[in-house]
Amino acid sequence: MAPTSKQTTKPVFKTASPFTETKWPELSHDDELVILELLSNLITPLGDHRRTHIQPSKGKKRKRATTKPHQDDSTTAETPPPPPAIANYLLVGLNSVTRHLEGLAVKHAPATSLVASADRESATCSKDDHQDAEMKDSAKASGGDLRPLSMVILTHPKPSLSPAHAHLPTLVHLSALVPPSATQDASRTATRLVPLPTSAEGRLASSLHIPRVGALAIYADAPGAKALEDYVREHIGTTECKWIEEALSAEWQGMNVSKEMPRVS
Repeated sequence: MAPTSKQTTKPVFKTASPFTETKWPELSHDDELVILELLSNLITPLGDHRRTHIQPSKGKKRKRATTKPHQDDSTTAETPPPPPAIANYLLVGLNSVTRHLEGLAVKHAPATSLVASADRESATCSKDDHQDAEMKDSAKASGGDLRPLSMVILTHPKPSLSPAHAHLPTLVHLSALVPPSATQDASRTATRLVPLPTSAEGRLASSLHIPRVGALAIYADAPGAKALEDYVREHIGTTECKWIEEALSAEWQGMNVSKEMPRVS
């Protein structure tokens, strides 16, 4: 029998980003359980209202030529009661949370000095006005002003590994930027990022009576959410995004080369 040749592996060198990666707080198992319990108790009344008073969509059906018999006037005249107050303090879904964070990021963006000529400023003035108008229209269309958020909850423990959640840690940091002269209370009330395990999505979706929950945001000073806000601010730190300051400094960061050893099966 011929001797088996020994397989040798060569290291693989790759260039990586020289900037510091975004860091978000990691939750302990006990913190996850407490936050999930407080959050479920907060949003369950909204799910009960949806389950009781909102008719689920049956999809589009082809119109029939036959007319349906007239329904009883007593059933058609009934109007559902208004939803709980917490409904006006929630943002549900990745798209809604992303749009709101983008608006807050633009609002809190620091003023930067642009090295440009007067001709360039006059040429871009009309374009900036057009973009501002579009942003205002989108804010009106979303049906809410840019109120601050107390927390953003994700149903993924590591957002950087999920293409749908990877942008949210940076947006949370940009939406809560405070000037250096701000008081300590301003940094304490900054928006917190709460990455929950993937298994939490089922419970949150059941509490809200919706199919899925990819992201959930709560406005500051939401009714009934004080216990949750106090616990999150005490046990969870803020998101760090140092690469933004490093990129704005316009300094050469050097070359970052990573070394990986391929696996041999």
